[in-house]
Amino acid sequence: MDPVKITQLVIQAQNGNSSAYAELIKHTQRFAFSTVYRIIGNTEDSKDIVQEGYLRAWTNIQKYNGTVTFQSWLFSILRNLSIDWSRKTKIRQSAINHHLTEVEVNHPGNVYEAAELNGLIQNWIVTLPETQQLVFVLRDQENLSIREVEEQTGLTESSIKSNLHLVRKKLAGYLRNKGYQTK
Repeated sequence: MDPVKITQLVIQAQNGNSSAYAELIKHTQRFAFSTVYRIIGNTEDSKDIVQEGYLRAWTNIQKYNGTVTFQSWLFSILRNLSIDWSRKTKIRQSAINHHLTEVEVNHPGNVYEAAELNGLIQNWIVTLPETQQLVFVLRDQENLSIREVEEQTGLTESSIKSNLHLVRKKLAGYLRNKGYQTK
């Protein structure tokens, strides 16, 4: 969605226009759910957290000052709720890496290793600075193009690429420390 349109909707929502806020939800719900799901790994809990996130965002919309994009602000709320939820329940992630081939999926050892690796990565993501976390999730996990990440975050192409480079380098080091081979 056009950043100018989002800004207009935010201003209207700050003035109490619930229809404008509903429009914001409509344009960010896919992003919101996938963001939370990447951290939580559970559909029903992710839906609950997203709902709570939208409620908190609506309640605190007056505090949004436009220094970051609306989606970055919403991302902060969702990330914090997800982290809180993870801490309270102490559930470890066990989603299976969907890039495995059919043969690899059927091998129990590969399923376990993929789930373990994915869990490590999901737990590591929440330790990143917010911008790096946002860029990594959108580009490398949601498979959005650089252009789409620009539109979603308001960041420049060079900022996105430099953050991705840093995150990927950090991830490779983290995985090497955990005993995984990286390029």
